Amino acid sequence: MEKLVELVLIPSPAMGHVSQMLELAKLFLSRNNQLSITVLIMKLPDYIDAVSGPFVDSVAASSSSDRLRFFELTAVDPTPEWSSKTRGHFVNRLVQSQKSQIREFIISQRHGSGIKLAGFVVDMLCTPLMDVADEFGIPSYVFFTSPAAFLGLMLHFQFLEDECRQDVSSFNNSDSTTLLSFPSYAYPVPPNVLPMVLADRDTWLGRFLDFARGYRKSKGIITNTFAELEIHALDAYNNNISRSSEQDPLPPIYPIGPILNQSKSRSESEEAEITNWLDEQPPNSVVLLCFGSQGSLPTSQVKEIAIALDNIGCRFLWSLRRPPESNNAQFPGEYMSYSEILPEGFLNRTEKKGKVVGWVPQLKVLSHEAISVFVSHCGWNSILESIWYGVPIATWPLHSEQQVNAFQLVKEIGVAVEITLDYCERNKQQPIVTAQVIEKGISKLMETNSPVKHKAKQMKEKSRASVMEGGSSYLSLGKLINELLRFS
Repeated sequence: MEKLVELVLIPSPAMGHVSQMLELAKLFLSRNNQLSITVLIMKLPDYIDAVSGPFVDSVAASSSSDRLRFFELTAVDPTPEWSSKTRGHFVNRLVQSQKSQIREFIISQRHGSGIKLAGFVVDMLCTPLMDVADEFGIPSYVFFTSPAAFLGLMLHFQFLEDECRQDVSSFNNSDSTTLLSFPSYAYPVPPNVLPMVLADRDTWLGRFLDFARGYRKSKGIITNTFAELEIHALDAYNNNISRSSEQDPLPPIYPIGPILNQSKSRSESEEAEITNWLDEQPPNSVVLLCFGSQGSLPTSQVKEIAIALDNIGCRFLWSLRRPPESNNAQFPGEYMSYSEILPEGFLNRTEKKGKVVGWVPQLKVLSHEAISVFVSHCGWNSILESIWYGVPIATWPLHSEQQVNAFQLVKEIGVAVEITLDYCERNKQQPIVTAQVIEKGISKLMETNSPVKHKAKQMKEKSRASVMEGGSSYLSLGKLINELLRFS
């Protein structure tokens, strides 16, 4: 029997990132029997995020095998400074605090098992940990869980900052009518959809500039996308986005998606309650509204959504989460009662057509024939799940890179219509999205002959073909594994 080649995978601790890294691990193992994988787990405290920890525990308990194991890094006590800004700041401080733990893990592996570590695969938000791998001469790869177009934007901004000495936050102050051209986007981008993680000077300099520098230093970038979805962005990358004569060529890129989250995060009974309700609905009749595990909206905005659903009279399944109450770094939680936030009488009026819940098994729901439209925050995982099942999207971004994702979906890929492209939960002057605007976006997608619906069906077929034997992502994954084995 051939000697096993060990890979170490390090996800960012938020649930969406953990789930994607675990699916990547399963994909590696299914394609090559020579690979063995250890996933290093960092956990967020329950008072920050009550969902991710139990999710990781349940997945680890059900997924462990001879070639897949999980190693939980010892928790470091957070300081008050960690919680002083945003969720992203807290996560970054947590990641940085784990360097010594990972260093000790590598030493124990080398002395204990004798297995050679062939590579690190670090999450796109964990590139500071590549420094530890470098100390031991271990090659590092980045798993980029956002679109290739956003990868290109980050690298372009890093080029402008480091090579051209340009303050990239100036783009955010551009006249809103002045469109901006960036190599990885096929169409000029309005300044108001630039993600705050890039346009906000403190966030860019504090975290994302260093992340982008890390991408350039990696041995390769694994992206959860597929060639047919992001033709322009991948072509731009392969033509070396923002490369000067002083810079090395970009590392090779491996588009191997779509990778979908197949893991369960709640009980069978909770899932059954939702799917049983969907079974009772006619085909192509239900609007799904879901803003992700980190997504929530203020009471005033929730009421506008309720008014819109009331006015349209459509069937709906609405995942409604409570905003954090006190801590800047906290994740959303659950409501004790939906009547405390929804308009008076809404639940009674809509009880035969609608269902309001705190959580949905999103992938399973999107696969159901009753689902017609997806009102989404445009997180990349959700986008890929929607494309896989051919469900068109009505865009409502909230944070991270979601605004520019929404722009890409509507203007370039064509599988979405706009409710809003520039909504940002961190914007203290964020205007309310009115019921009228919400109605317009949803109604446009519910039209029988919607061109966006047709485009979504086309992209569904392309997404599935990409991972079949001989498909673009299948071949790209093969190249990646060959490269990993070459370094072993």
